[in-house]
Amino acid sequence: MKSSFISSSAIQNAMRLTIRQSQNQMIKASQEATTGRYADIGISLGGHAAKSVDFSREVSRIDAIVKSNSVVSQRLESSQVALSAMGKAGQEMLDQLIALRGNDDSSSVQLANQTATSALATLMSYGNTMVNGEYLFAGINTDVQPLTDKTSDFTTEINARLTAYMAAQTPPVATKADLTGDQMTDFIETEVEPMFTDDSQPAPFNWASWSSASSQNMTSRISNSEVIESSTNTNSEGMRYFALASVVTTALMGQGLPTGALNAVNDKAISYTRQAIDGLTDQQSQLGLSEERVTKANDALDAQKDIIQNKIVDLEGVDQYEASTLVNTLETQLETAYTIVAKIQQLSLVNYL
Repeated sequence: MKSSFISSSAIQNAMRLTIRQSQNQMIKASQEATTGRYADIGISLGGHAAKSVDFSREVSRIDAIVKSNSVVSQRLESSQVALSAMGKAGQEMLDQLIALRGNDDSSSVQLANQTATSALATLMSYGNTMVNGEYLFAGINTDVQPLTDKTSDFTTEINARLTAYMAAQTPPVATKADLTGDQMTDFIETEVEPMFTDDSQPAPFNWASWSSASSQNMTSRISNSEVIESSTNTNSEGMRYFALASVVTTALMGQGLPTGALNAVNDKAISYTRQAIDGLTDQQSQLGLSEERVTKANDALDAQKDIIQNKIVDLEGVDQYEASTLVNTLETQLETAYTIVAKIQQLSLVNYL
């Protein structure tokens, strides 16, 4: 009869191998139990791993667009707030000008001038609004301050042109107190209005002196196939007429004009203010349409993402309960292996001598 022998060292090494394998399996099972996905997509899915990568890449792309859309939404919302404030200031100026109609009282004229000055300050402040380091109303020139207040220079020029206009009349108008309403209306329409509305006017008395913005607005891709205008600029009619109304009021009122000429100035200022308010409202409407399109695009992107994520779960998902059970089983095996190894290490011939 022949007997064979197994050394305690061989048993101990076998246990160590078992422990190492069990530890690796437990790490993998723990990850799957926690994430609900295969720990190693390549090994688990084989040839289908490429499809999983494509799905994950598509989810990342959608997340990037949604994140970009949040910046676009912030820009649009901030622009709406600024335009609303401008519109409110314009309405206050309009109310004051209407109240002045037919009234040449000096205190009322002064109040109209103060209101116009305050309204222009509001235009300048909100027109130069910055969000995330970008000017909202600069078009694509987002790093350039769009508006510069040229009221003082333009007022001086307007009065110089008025003096020249009076001298060119037949017969010449001796003083401002002799100006008629028709003459004042003609002067404003032919000399003052083009300074703000006609871009062909020579520098420095044109709108380019006021606005450094680009007339080209920013565009943003909000989905795979949709691009929108995501900003507006200070070259719009609304802001041009806003500045025009304010400057006409402050430059020409309060100079001792007769009632007819003063009413002509007031009527033109009212007309320009209404055009300014209408223009600002139009800008708000355009931005509102862009906001709506961003919202709808985000809804569509969220729906696409949900569909793709469901496909990823179907492809990569594991039974988390089964993975948790495997973790508990491996823990028991490891504890048993550790116990056996510890007992083997305690074996010694000394105990049997």
